[in-house]
Amino acid sequence: MLLLAGQSDPAAGAVFLLVWGLAVIIFGGAFATKRGAAGIRSLIVKGLERNPQQQTGARAVSEGFVRFVGGSLAICGMVAVPVSLVMLTRG
Repeated sequence: MLLLAGQSDPAAGAVFLLVWGLAVIIFGGAFATKRGAAGIRSLIVKGLERNPQQQTGARAVSEGFVRFVGGSLAICGMVAVPVSLVMLTRG
């Protein structure tokens, strides 16, 4: 995301990075909670009803993995927001 933001116009890239960072903090934080992880996992399993082999594989993934991915996304957002603010202030 940082490379993509740096290749376009500096102001547009910083705004994009700020919006992306805030969205990732919100959704990653939601997935990092127990209820959010259970909800997204059940949504994925229900979406794979037509393919029982993939549905079995999705059920085998633990909620801990979903929480890890959500937490990692939230950390990426926490890094992206300050970087975008620095990019906006430097012009």
